[in-house]
Amino acid sequence: MRDTRARSSFGFLARALGACRADRTTGSLYLAGHPGGVVHLREGAVAAVDSPGAPGADALLVRSGRISEPDWSAVLRAGGVPRGIGRAALRLVATMAVQDGAFAIVAGTIDEYAVDPDPLDVPLPVSPGIELDRLLAETARRLDALASLPTAVSPHRERLAAVTGAEPAALSTTRRAIIEGADGRRSARDIAFLLGRNVFPVTVEVSRMVGDGLLTIADGVPGTTTGSLAPLRPRTPETGAAVAVTDPKPRLPRREPGASGAGDDPPRPSGWQVLPRLLNRIRAGPATAPRGDTPHRKGTTHGP
Repeated sequence: MRDTRARSSFGFLARALGACRADRTTGSLYLAGHPGGVVHLREGAVAAVDSPGAPGADALLVRSGRISEPDWSAVLRAGGVPRGIGRAALRLVATMAVQDGAFAIVAGTIDEYAVDPDPLDVPLPVSPGIELDRLLAETARRLDALASLPTAVSPHRERLAAVTGAEPAALSTTRRAIIEGADGRRSARDIAFLLGRNVFPVTVEVSRMVGDGLLTIADGVPGTTTGSLAPLRPRTPETGAAVAVTDPKPRLPRREPGASGAGDDPPRPSGWQVLPRLLNRIRAGPATAPRGDTPHRKGTTHGP
């Protein structure tokens, strides 16, 4: 992995998942960063990954037109398999969403993480879960493949615009769709959401199109968001407490324009939205944490 940022994030994710595998964790691994995300675990294996940096299985199915929104709503209400797609195809889409979500997370930054032992409901979990070694190997392969391109574009940072004079009629269907979505404000991640496709292949194709002179990186691109928060180790089985790890070289946080997500088409997954509350609760401790402001469901123990 050539990109130092991606290499650091990959190592962070590998350590966090390794600790979860050693504990055979069932629950949610929350990763704070840009874009951040949630890894859903079942006995140490990965059942799903939610991240605002990559379309989930629902977006891949509905936005691509594979199933209709009413069919997806019916799946959420009653479970089962949507009409028009078999179980094998559904598992493939769910697996692709997990791999793509992991790539999107490590292609950005990870500032800290925490583990909540109370698992969240996942509409389309991969069952049985994906083994961690397999997921990490595929994630590293994707990072290496992107970094090996002559012009490697970040899925999150660069905003893309079509080059004047490009002839869409002479391009493939995929490239035409990307050019139509490259309005100078969207990143590769935004275009992937717009098309209902995985972020990794869209980012690779975007990078090639920049190298071919079909796309350009728009001016005024915001820099990557950095943070100075100390990473959190998962709770130890003996004490149940989260252990803070001090960053020897903390960086000052920098606000990224547009980081609030205002005006973005794709919504953030519900699991990711509870991350700030979980981390605040762990930092505050049981004596000061607001009892009602946690991601735990009724009947669980509050506090770290």
